[in-house]
Amino acid sequence: MKRMSLLTSKRFYITGLFMVGCLVLLNACMTFRMSDAKVERKFRNKNVAATIQRFALTSYAYPVRVVGGPINPNKEVAVCFVHGAPGSSQDFYSYLQDSLLLSQANLYSVDRPGYGYSNFGHAEVSIQKQAEIVAAIIDKLPEQKVIIVGHSFGGPIAALASIYTSKIVSAIMLAPAIDPDHEKILKIAYLGKWKATRWFVPKSLRVAADEKFTHVAELSKVQNLWPQVPVPVTHYHGTKDVLVPYENIQFSAQVFDPSSLKMVTLADENHFLPWTQYALVQKELLEMLAAEKAGR
Repeated sequence: MKRMSLLTSKRFYITGLFMVGCLVLLNACMTFRMSDAKVERKFRNKNVAATIQRFALTSYAYPVRVVGGPINPNKEVAVCFVHGAPGSSQDFYSYLQDSLLLSQANLYSVDRPGYGYSNFGHAEVSIQKQAEIVAAIIDKLPEQKVIIVGHSFGGPIAALASIYTSKIVSAIMLAPAIDPDHEKILKIAYLGKWKATRWFVPKSLRVAADEKFTHVAELSKVQNLWPQVPVPVTHYHGTKDVLVPYENIQFSAQVFDPSSLKMVTLADENHFLPWTQYALVQKELLEMLAAEKAGR
């Protein structure tokens, strides 16, 4: 009996250690962020210089990190990328290292509030506030014209930012979560909401959950602002997107000026367009940059 009790205690102890180890590993692997040193090393391995800046803003109490490729002072146009949830500036590092894009523009990727190295772990759920933060960063960039690209949760933030700065000349939304009536919440997201489970969920996923469970309300708050977007908007969406339903593209058709809206349907495509449709996004950006260079 005593032997069985010892075996049970040992198994319980081993199981506990295993679970703790899994939690530590989960938190380490799902930060969705990369230190400055690792960023510089990653870019150096691609023979590209990384530019890392932290912007102090009057509209936000914490520095916002922005990672860029090499900055050419002679470039008048920039591309600024805004990631989804969870995520960070590293979602777009392949674009920042792209020699074709770098030949035409300076490239930047923002750590949104709560992610990466921008007050990591503390969500800023207001879409309007995040759009204002991105716009304030763009106003601090040396380039006079900026094409903004947003993926998923970053899509509406990117488009809305054009209201708050005159530097943005075009907005690309990749599978944007923009329609409050078609907000989809996966069951796993509740782990980041419930008090009983939130403690062991990685900080990046907690921030994503905070955004997710307030997203409908926040989208509703800015619903009347979409007609005020002053720049051409391009909306890409896949018909097999299980995270942000394809119906979001129909919402764009209703709220944006049809004369300045381009909608692209991608048959049988999923949610991860920045990576699965890299060549298509690259082509779109190169065409926009060529148009800006020609003085559109």
